[in-house]
Amino acid sequence: MVSILLSRFSFLFMKSIRITLLFTFVGVLLLVQGCEQAEEKIEPVPTVFGTTTDNITVDGMTFDVRGVVYVPFAPGYLPWVFEYDNQLPDILINRINDDIDSIDAMGVNTIRLWGAPKYCYDRIAKTTELLILQTIWLEGEHADFRSPDFINSSKTIIHEVTQKIFSTISSENPPIFAYLIGNELSRQSILNTNQAHPGTYSFTGEYIQTDTSLSATELTLAELADYLKQVVVSYTSVEPLVSYSNELRTYDILDTPFLDFRCYNVYSYAVDYYIANPPTGSSSGTITQGFIEQLKNEYPELPLLVTETGLSVNPGGQNIGPPNYGYGGNSEDEQAAGLIQTINDIETASPTIAGVIIHEFNDAWWKFGLEDSYSQDPDDVEEWFGLVAFTGEPSAWNITPREAYHDIRDHWSE
Repeated sequence: MVSILLSRFSFLFMKSIRITLLFTFVGVLLLVQGCEQAEEKIEPVPTVFGTTTDNITVDGMTFDVRGVVYVPFAPGYLPWVFEYDNQLPDILINRINDDIDSIDAMGVNTIRLWGAPKYCYDRIAKTTELLILQTIWLEGEHADFRSPDFINSSKTIIHEVTQKIFSTISSENPPIFAYLIGNELSRQSILNTNQAHPGTYSFTGEYIQTDTSLSATELTLAELADYLKQVVVSYTSVEPLVSYSNELRTYDILDTPFLDFRCYNVYSYAVDYYIANPPTGSSSGTITQGFIEQLKNEYPELPLLVTETGLSVNPGGQNIGPPNYGYGGNSEDEQAAGLIQTINDIETASPTIAGVIIHEFNDAWWKFGLEDSYSQDPDDVEEWFGLVAFTGEPSAWNITPREAYHDIRDHWSE
């Protein structure tokens, strides 16, 4: 009898342990599943880029744009050829690594890109806190900006660029604060387009609505900007900021106050060449500051960003000197002094200007094709705007910072 009772007790005891263990296991499993579900619910909060009347904002905070134009390059390589290459040669990878490190060290917070390979976006996103201003290249000298050919080819470019970007970096929180739909469309092409399509127009898109004062060219920019927003939203679910880079030569025939902010490329040597009787600045007294203030006062409710300014140091150019300097022929000391002067013009302007982007980081040997890219022509002004110079041999190109690089770094790091 005792043995039977002991056997019965043992059975009940073991059963109780098994039940306890079972409930413990189920409890742990539910706890783990609950934690996993909680983790799945944590989603990254996208950075919000916006505008006030004077500035770009990042998550509601003022973002004073301090930037540089960057076109990845090494002599013997053309940017538009390797732009879509997934496998870059070591010489380009090394150049991009060194360039981005040098840009990140010079006190800038923005890098303006044109046609850049995937590796460039990946490197910026993973190793820096730089924000990108992405330019969408448009065929600036097309005969008719309202033609289906131009509009359809421009939309194809939008798809190609955005697909390249978002196949490389995360679409959840990309480090791109805005896009530029075009840069410096040709004056003659604008006039031809407006003449072929006279009158004024309005545009109503998904994100952009305008009044009835648009020219034919402005109508196209509104249409393409709205389309660009739609495409970016399809990747990110967040409406991006979009603008267009205008310039002094088209100041009187084109403007884009229907976009999120206004952009102008302003070079000190070009102001009194293209603008009749430009005003002087409220603080510095320069005509560069005066013209920039005039641009801002035309639409005081919109931020104005200077998307390019620079000085070439080509040895074969005519030296003009201060205060406006020249289109080429500047010494390296004059390049540094002139750029600091323009930066100060923008930083002390009244009303407030949203910021400035320096043109450009590298010397651009490549503009006239492959053969041209192997050497630097002392008479070609466009090849000498860089804050750094190429040095070394073809097998191991390096960069040497000019005085302007050091002075801008010191200024923006204060």
